Amino acid sequence: MKNKPTILPLDINGNIYLLKDEHGATIGTGTLEVCEVLLTLITKSETVVEPINKMVIRRQNIRSAISI
Repeated sequence: MKNKPTILPLDINGNIYLLKDEHGATIGTGTLEVCEVLLTLITKSETVVEPINKMVIRRQNIRSAISI
């Protein structure tokens, strides 16, 4: 079973939070808003389907219309 990243409070007042990944490693600390943004960035980056390298098509037999 894959664990989800979690946000945990670090102090009693709830001013500072900790974001842990599914392996238990610390990703970042900060306010709740900061940890929520980091969590959103992490979960959104997992949904990338195709790497950027595969999107570039290079063809050797095409001449340029503009001389460089």
